[in-house]
Amino acid sequence: MQKFLYYIMLLPLMASMFNSCKKEKETITFRADDVTVIDYEYNTATKRLSPQNSVSAQITSAAGIRHIYTYLVRPNFTDTLVKVEYADETNTNSYNYSLPVEFFNKFKMQDVAGLKLMIMHHDHTAGEGRIVINSFTPPLPELRNFADTLRPDDNDVVHITGQAYSGNGIVKVEIFDDSPGDFTLVESIPVANHGTTYNLDYEYHYRPNASNIRLKVTDIFDLTSEKTINMPILPYIVYQDVNMGAQGTASVTVPNNIFFAETGSTLGSCDIPANETKLDFLFYGTSTRPQFYSPSNTANVAANFRCNGVGWSINTPGGAAALKATRFRVLVPGASAEIDALYAKFSANQIADLNADGFFEGIPAPSSSTARYAPPPTVPAQNIFNTTDAYLIWIRMLRDHGTFRNGLMRVKEAVSAGTAGLSTVKFDIYIAK
Repeated sequence: MQKFLYYIMLLPLMASMFNSCKKEKETITFRADDVTVIDYEYNTATKRLSPQNSVSAQITSAAGIRHIYTYLVRPNFTDTLVKVEYADETNTNSYNYSLPVEFFNKFKMQDVAGLKLMIMHHDHTAGEGRIVINSFTPPLPELRNFADTLRPDDNDVVHITGQAYSGNGIVKVEIFDDSPGDFTLVESIPVANHGTTYNLDYEYHYRPNASNIRLKVTDIFDLTSEKTINMPILPYIVYQDVNMGAQGTASVTVPNNIFFAETGSTLGSCDIPANETKLDFLFYGTSTRPQFYSPSNTANVAANFRCNGVGWSINTPGGAAALKATRFRVLVPGASAEIDALYAKFSANQIADLNADGFFEGIPAPSSSTARYAPPPTVPAQNIFNTTDAYLIWIRMLRDHGTFRNGLMRVKEAVSAGTAGLSTVKFDIYIAK
């Protein structure tokens, strides 16, 4: 009951206050103030203002400034009260107005028109100031005509071409790769005079374990665009222009007649004894032309590989049969649709893998211990190759732990010398990792 009486007693006082406020509102009139401002442009991408990066105004009022209401004006929104500030009581006739650019970060500024300042005076009059702010949304730079996927060539080079474009002006183009796991910078290319286009023609040298290349263009507003190019890791290694000689003669020691798949390298007759369990195949000249030999098939020819006149004697327990049993199959065009398809893929550089159930699918596994060179008119066969049409050889080589690795040889040159032991061969070879 006492609380009820208390509120009843307050009603006249509240009514008086309401009437007072209403009266004050009704008597407000406008008096012009001197507001000195400049026009601004707000970059919605960089969130910066120009010509200076904060809003400022000089306000002079003869009536004296009490406080200032700041409204953000946008065509599609109701004017938004964003700030109220009070003048210094020691000098109410002059006020340095300022608003930092960070203030706008929380608002949608795409269609901003500016700020409206309601300047409230001590005599209950008001002035108004306008600060023009135009929004500017620069277009993002572009990366045009770049491939989605690229593979290293036989020299581990990826040729990247395309165009960077920005109507704003380009500062730089950067190339990254993910060799260490995260993308790291490989090259940064500055663009002279901030040109609007830059035609990139770049040779990226493959770095181990990289599977993606990322391009990044940056314009004068620090806007960026990126393009990621997939670079599938090839499941094989390519060794180009491998040269091998045959067994030599009693007076000529050949330095490159054995081949190692693990490194794609060759060694010669003097190195055979120390490596007889490691080598994957040999090159040997006969009266019926030179041929590739499986180490396990060398029992009858080992002594002809001479180091300074001394023939090779197999020291491994079990003899030649205990050495690697490499197997060959010459891929003869026309022998099957699968072989013809393989040649087409090879010519188009579409070698996805060297798997028996992939690239070699449908082709019988290698089974020959030798592959002999015989140019036309000799008809090629699964153990007879040439350099004109039947020049691809599928090779199966034993790994140290007992499984096989596949290889694909492309024979490029072969010379059947008058002295058989001085015959030579040149080839590219693709070896599964």
